[in-house]
Amino acid sequence: MRALLVIDLQRDFVDKDGALYFEGAEKVIDPVLKWVEEFKKENLPIITTQDWHDPEDREFSLWPKHCVANTDGARLTEKLEKALEDYPNHFSVKKNRYSAFYNTNLEKVIRDNEIDEVYVCGVVTHICVLFTVEELRNRDIPVKIITEGVASYDEGLHRFALREMKEILGAELI
Repeated sequence: MRALLVIDLQRDFVDKDGALYFEGAEKVIDPVLKWVEEFKKENLPIITTQDWHDPEDREFSLWPKHCVANTDGARLTEKLEKALEDYPNHFSVKKNRYSAFYNTNLEKVIRDNEIDEVYVCGVVTHICVLFTVEELRNRDIPVKIITEGVASYDEGLHRFALREMKEILGAELI
């Protein structure tokens, strides 16, 4: 079964007043919403990941404080939150590291829903998107990267990550 995986489309990343917002991050929202509606029409699984940190997380030695658990900044961006409201095939994954597999329920969601192909979008291309796609490919799960639905604050690293996912990990860019 196909699934849509939306990585970290959260207020602290894609809303202009977010703690780690970068210019242009919001451009992925509408393309992602288009895919959400397509997957909803077919009642297919939609998985969202959310960066979800304790207030004293060690990651804050590398990055400014962001996506603190149960804060407004950690919530999905408003349009996505509304689009998924009451959608019965929505699965939420809370994570505190770059890979959405590390100490989360993602493996179980994939197994329980017999997911065998994943469409991926979200932010940041060369961080959480790349490290999650690497883990999907380690499990031999085919991946399609929705290129209009991924973004980064660094264009060079964005292009590198897309190339890495295609040429090294075998993901398809669509």
